[in-house]
Amino acid sequence: MAKKAARTMHVLVTGAGGLCGRHAMAGLLAAGHRVTAVVGRSAAGPAWSSMPESGMLDLLHGDLAGDLGLPRSFDAVVHTAARLPDPGVSTATLTHDNVLATRRLLAAAKTAGARRFVYFSSLSVYGRIVSDVVDERTAIDAPEPYGASKQIGEELVRACAGCFPSLALRLPGIIGPRSTRNWLSRVMEAACAGKEVMVFNPDTPFNNAVHVDDLTRFVVRLLGMEWDGADAVTLGADSMTTVLDAARRVVDGVGGDSKIVTREAPGAPRFTVSSRRAKALYGYAPMEIGPMLEQFVAENAADVCRDIGKRTS
Repeated sequence: MAKKAARTMHVLVTGAGGLCGRHAMAGLLAAGHRVTAVVGRSAAGPAWSSMPESGMLDLLHGDLAGDLGLPRSFDAVVHTAARLPDPGVSTATLTHDNVLATRRLLAAAKTAGARRFVYFSSLSVYGRIVSDVVDERTAIDAPEPYGASKQIGEELVRACAGCFPSLALRLPGIIGPRSTRNWLSRVMEAACAGKEVMVFNPDTPFNNAVHVDDLTRFVVRLLGMEWDGADAVTLGADSMTTVLDAARRVVDGVGGDSKIVTREAPGAPRFTVSSRRAKALYGYAPMEIGPMLEQFVAENAADVCRDIGKRTS
């Protein structure tokens, strides 16, 4: 089990313009750490307007795969930056942003004398999933280009095990304030627009989400611990609900009259995520799925529905 090693650190946070990076940065500053935040494609934007001014925060803009001019010395890296497989994103772009950038960042971390490296990976590394429960032992089977780029990133991080301890976090959909690019956020958008919500395999157990608040607390905890070598863990919510119940909680929380339509899809993945190892070895402490969904609705429904209302008016 990892041991406690609390001290103030200089932490390099990548992807600081995105949901995970922005929250990690704020959590680390609140814990008393110095942060150098790297913002790439995402501008600092309005979400930074609520960020308290701090003499412990430095901001860098640029391409991690280029000559960014990172600090000469830092103690830890929280690497959240990634190119997602959005429409029009090529395999070459995924490779540049997710593989080359990680390779350059690892080289910089070694030169800087870093002592921890936390890598935000994805359940997409597994590719085709046929098991009922995903954990660290689940077989990797032909991941698509994005998942393959994150898998290669994990391998690059693992190859540096002799330089610094590292932990890859294999993540499902991340939810939180203004979160996007996950199933629950798409359900909310459909409900706010009054559209039909399609739910496949409605009775399948569901805990396939992580709230960014839980993730932030976990990152802060990790940087106050000591462990050896390179490791990877899967993360999900605590307890279980069903896919249908998760959708219903979001739709009911939004209000309105969106209809939920269910359909069986025999070929679709049906799995939950085990966080047992992350809890036992590293003290991961996620919310239960019910309260997590309630918080997600409370912090997003009004804003999402207002934004959709403006676009459709």
